This record gives sequence, C-alpha cells and structure tokens, in this order.
Amino acid sequence: MVISIHHLGFALFCQIAYDHSMKILSSELKTLFQQAVQAAFPELSLEDLMKAVVVEEPRVAEHGDFATGLAMKLTKQVGKAPQTIAEAVMAAFPEDYRVEKLEFAAPGFINIHLSTAFLQETVKQLESGFSIERGAPGNVARGVIVEFSSTNAAKHMGVHHIITTILGAAIANLFEFMGESVTRINHLGDWGTHFGKIIYAIEQWGDRTEIERHPNDEFTRLYVKFHEEAEKNPALEDEARKIFKALETGDEIRLALWKWVVHESLMDLEKIFKRLGVSFDHITGESFYLKMADEVLSDGIQKKVFMEGEGGALIAPIEGSEVPALVRKADGTTLYLTRDLATVRYRVETWHPDLILYVVDHAQSLHFQQNFAVAHKLGYDEDTQLEHISFGRMNFAGGAMSSRKGNVIRLNDMLDEAAKRAGELAASKSVDFPREELYSMAEILGVSSVKYAVLSQDRNKDILFDWDKIITLEGNSAPYLLYSYARAVNILHKAGSVDLGGLPQFTEKEEIALAQKLVKFPEAFERALSDRKPHVISTALYELCQEFNRFYGNVHVLGAEKPAQLRTRLGLVQSFLFEVKAALSILGIPVLERM
Repeated sequence: MVISIHHLGFALFCQIAYDHSMKILSSELKTLFQQAVQAAFPELSLEDLMKAVVVEEPRVAEHGDFATGLAMKLTKQVGKAPQTIAEAVMAAFPEDYRVEKLEFAAPGFINIHLSTAFLQETVKQLESGFSIERGAPGNVARGVIVEFSSTNAAKHMGVHHIITTILGAAIANLFEFMGESVTRINHLGDWGTHFGKIIYAIEQWGDRTEIERHPNDEFTRLYVKFHEEAEKNPALEDEARKIFKALETGDEIRLALWKWVVHESLMDLEKIFKRLGVSFDHITGESFYLKMADEVLSDGIQKKVFMEGEGGALIAPIEGSEVPALVRKADGTTLYLTRDLATVRYRVETWHPDLILYVVDHAQSLHFQQNFAVAHKLGYDEDTQLEHISFGRMNFAGGAMSSRKGNVIRLNDMLDEAAKRAGELAASKSVDFPREELYSMAEILGVSSVKYAVLSQDRNKDILFDWDKIITLEGNSAPYLLYSYARAVNILHKAGSVDLGGLPQFTEKEEIALAQKLVKFPEAFERALSDRKPHVISTALYELCQEFNRFYGNVHVLGAEKPAQLRTRLGLVQSFLFEVKAALSILGIPVLERM
C-alpha cells in the first residue's frame, strides 16, 4: 500500500477504510488463561474459575505487557502454593503466537510478554485505521439512552452545567464507538413555578426586542429582578403562583407566552451546544410528560404501589428506606419525581432500550434511588437497566472565577476567557499563521481545553479547574495532545508518498515501546466503558502522546538510514494518528493539523 498525504489530502487519508478492527486483548488472554486453569485443575468449579482469572496491565512496564494474579486467588481452592499453581497453569497455557513468554513473579503473579511478531502485525493493521471489535461477530448492538445536560429553559447556562453536558456527550460517544446503538436526550427543564415568576416579570418589565436579542441573559435578569422586587413586596409571590396555576389550567394567553419563552431560550441554548460540539437526538421538555404523570398516578393507585399519605398526599413506600417517595402533593399537583417516572415508562415503551443512563450530579442521588425503585415496582423498567452516572462539583483554583452577571458564572464567559488565553498561547508559538487561522485555532484550543479539563478527571471526585494547568503545551492538557497530533501530521506531510507494503520491522527499543502502547490502547476504551469514566481514555491518551514524543525525540523518522526503517517509523506515526483521532473524537475534541 502506498500512502501519499500530498495527493490524498489529510482529511481523506483519515477516512481510508480497511479491516482494522482490534480486539480487547486482555479479554482474549483471559479466555486462554481460563482454558489453562481448567486443564491444570479440572476439579475447580466454574464460579471459582471465572472469579480468579483477571488479566490487567501491570503498573511497571518491566513486569510485562499484561499480568494475572490468579495463582494467589486460587491457593485456598487448590490447596497449593501460588508458585506451584502458576507453574502448572503456565505449563497448560495454549500455544498462541501473540504471547512471547510467561514468567512467574513473587508473590504469585504470571507476567505476560507479547511477541514482536504480534506487535508488528497489529501495527500493520493500525496503519489502515482504528476501531475495536467487542464480543462475537454479528452481536446485536444494545440500545442505550443517555440523558445529559438537562438544562433549564429561561436561564443562561452556568459553568456547573458543563460537567453533565461534556461528560454525557463523551459517554454517549464512547458507547457508540464501541458498537452500541445510542440515543442522546436532553431533558429540558421547561416547567415549574419559576415560570410564573418569569412571565410576571416579562409582563411588567420585559422588552420583547431585547429578549429576542439576548434571550437567556434577559430571562435571567428578569428572574433576578422579580426576586429583588418580591423582597420589597411579598405579594408578588402570590401573583406568580396565580400565573403558574393559569398555565396548569390551560390559560391560552399565558401558555402562548410560555411557549415563546421556551422557544427563544432553546434557540439561545443551542448556540452554546454548537460551540461545545454537542448534539442531541431529542430535546424533550419536562412539560411533555405532564399528562403522562397523571397516568402514572392512576397506574400506581391501581397496582397498589401508591398509598395516601399525610393531608391527602400520595406516597410510594420503598423497601429498605424509612423515607417514602412523594409522588403527589396534598394540593393534587405532581412532582418532578412523578414526571421522571413517566419518562421511564415512555422511553421503555418507545425505544425498548437495554440501558438508560442519567448523567446528573451526585446531589440527585436520592432522587434517582427513589425513581428507579418506584419504576421497578410499577414494572416500567421491564428488561431495561436504569443507571445514575453521578459526578462531583467544579472547584476553581484560587477561588471562583469572577462574573459580570451575579453569582452564577456564565458558561459562555468561561469559554470566551478560555479562547482568549488560548489565542495568546497560539500567537506566542505561531507567529507565521494568518489572523483568521489563529482566531479559529484559539477557539478550538480554548473550548477543547475546558472540555478536556473536565474529562481528564475522575467524575467521582470534585473537578478542579486551574487555568494555568489546562491551557498549556506542557502536562496533561488538550494543547499538549493536539500539538502531538499536529507534529505527527507534519511528519507525514514531509514524508510524501511512502510504500507501506510488508510488515514493519522494529530495530529500536523506542519503536517497540510505542508499538506496545498502540497495541494496548483499546484496553482503556473497554475500562472506560465498563466504569462509565472517560478520564480513563484521557489518561491512556496522555501516556500514548508521551510515548510518541519520546519516540520522536530519540529516533530519526525522516532521517532513517534504511528504507525499511523509514517504512516502520512512518507506520508507527500513522498508527498513532488514527488512535489519537479516535480518542479525541470520543472526548468531543476536534484535531488540528498544524499548530
């Protein structure tokens, strides 16, 4: 195969399609070890066998490419020392060209070293593209619904909204990349008592022209003004409640105004979604489920899942919890939980998904525990797994970022600041770029830096946001990754047309080290999918770029002495590009071909 970057153009080069699917190697090795354990110790139960065999990457590279501690886990069942067990398993291990050697390491590990032939063959595959094959061929894709962002209408997006928006998008992208059928849903907050306040404020102080120019900023300003005025005149709260009651009872004039507010707000929100590179298959407001919530109440009463509580309220007792779920207030109105139960019923009946993921912060944990428990008692989940993907808060190094709009920091302000800082960085490093290209680069670098700052951290912990660490060409940052990618593109551009026929032949330790990283890269995708944690991919991507830069710094690529060396090294560069682009696409980060 001859690849010419100059003749194909890089965009087309990245779309060349060959059979390049990679398997999850740890899963393949696990199967081989299960066979070996079964052969060595046939008396073991299947349950003991499945629990004992776990294959993982060791923390220290010298310990091999993979390792398993099965010998330590089987000492009680087998009644022998770990070394004796390990030696018996290694002796029974099936011959496989992918494995160069197995070795015992105290106190009871079996270290696995991959063969050079396998590394060469896999890099050859990667030169044509990167995708992952999971499970048996022909497996039917699962249906997965990912609910994320769930922004509120008539309010501007604050910085705290970025975690659910970016995290949810990345998780949806990951499931899709791994072969699942994904539906992305934004459960828009377009109903509630605060709309009574906003409509009152619009009628009293609103300017329609100004609202249409800056919808969510104006809605937020009017909402704040309402509360300022209500402090002086508490009777305004009653006026707002009357307006919302009018909405609930079908007042045509108020409903028309509400629809206009939601429409203008959504148009404004979609500008930010576009800037973030995030899209949805459905943006369905909470109001969509109002009538369905009444049906849920009738269904729950009929099935005796709901019972009357204090003052005529309706509750759902939950096993193992002293706190019942409130599904209808004493005044007869439904709650957010009631409407969420309706969403479960609607989504299962409409899409029949295998899995519904709710990407919402950990403060809503009790709500989802109740939602899932009640939905199950009502029989709404059927064969669908409901899962809450929780995350921590965002903290700013050195205190909160200043805001021009009160206490809530606008997300757009944060992105503007990021683009400004990225522009300064780009200008200091790219003096020969046209102004338009620098502006575009600054926007991509800035937004990508903010997104990567979220996705490179464990979602179970609070997210620390530090400008000095996210917009830099050093360390684990988006600019560092994008610069590594652009460096690899530049190498291939300079190489021109190169024949990549035959297998690569590794002669330097840096070549082997990079090949090992490339071959094991899919493991991160599988772990990230299993744990619902995109930061696992971010970490592996950073380590891959570090290895590539070590390779680049120590091995002459274009200055290779022999044609076979040039072919091998360009093949590694090309493989690197495919894997990096795939990982960045999952994280929602566009690549830059030059920086």
